[in-house]
Amino acid sequence: MSGIGSLLARKWLWSYLGAAAVFGIIAAVSQNSFFTLSASISFATFYILVGIGQMLVITTGPGNIDLSIPNTIAFSGSLAFALMNENNANIPYGLLGGLAAAAAIGAFNYGLIRFILMPPMIATLASSLIVRSLSIIYFRGMQIKPPAGLAWFVNYRLAGVVPIIFLFVLVLAAMMQLILARAQYGRYIHAIGQNIKAAWLCGVDVKRYKLITYTLSGVFAGVTGILLAAFTGGATMSMGDEYMLNSIAVVVMGGSSIAGGDSNVIGIIGSSVLLYLIVNLLNILGMEAGLRYIFTGVVIIGIIFLSGEKMRR
Repeated sequence: MSGIGSLLARKWLWSYLGAAAVFGIIAAVSQNSFFTLSASISFATFYILVGIGQMLVITTGPGNIDLSIPNTIAFSGSLAFALMNENNANIPYGLLGGLAAAAAIGAFNYGLIRFILMPPMIATLASSLIVRSLSIIYFRGMQIKPPAGLAWFVNYRLAGVVPIIFLFVLVLAAMMQLILARAQYGRYIHAIGQNIKAAWLCGVDVKRYKLITYTLSGVFAGVTGILLAAFTGGATMSMGDEYMLNSIAVVVMGGSSIAGGDSNVIGIIGSSVLLYLIVNLLNILGMEAGLRYIFTGVVIIGIIFLSGEKMRR
């Protein structure tokens, strides 16, 4: 295979080519293309976070999808800000509380799967309804504002252009890529996703690593909830709604196999930027919401088709 052919065979590359193409169109139709790119990168940061968590779950095999992410985002963000009470001194306590709650939700998800034998999608959806009910009871749908220090950090841009939160998430993504490629955890969840029975026969503690994976998905959703709420000015019950399907879309668009056993953090970064560039392009073109959803769906299908025969199967 030629050098170019070998490069194009890398599934993650298509999301970056797509992002470059969409940005080129934006540059042609808008005078504020770099502002649009900066804004897209900012919002793509949250897609990257939830995408990594969702990718870990999907990697463990067919049928493993976390549908509790949207309400985990809302609950953890609201709890963290309630504990912070708009006081910078309380930020560590709020972060600890919000992330602990998110981790508990992830562990509870796997508990439903393991002990009640519920299919993962049903278990995480049921868990999501419970978490949403708790949000209604304890936070009453009110917007809970962040401390000024956290809001400043999340919205700060280096040289007025590059969001510092995006750089923070890139470092986190690099760490996860290293763990998945080199650490025992990464090797084991790939083995589980490729053939769960073979992994068990080889001595992999399947239950333990699935528990860790669902817990990590909850933690990533919790981090998203706290940072997103600080970025937008406050935690609300609906702030995670768009992340249910988009968390799956960025995983698949980024080159990870929906059938499990394969992960791609690099691709999630490119697909997250691509997805939000598409949203901004369609807004610039004045498309209605329904048309934007249709067009985005067509783009996702196209990228999956181009990314390789194995993924299409």
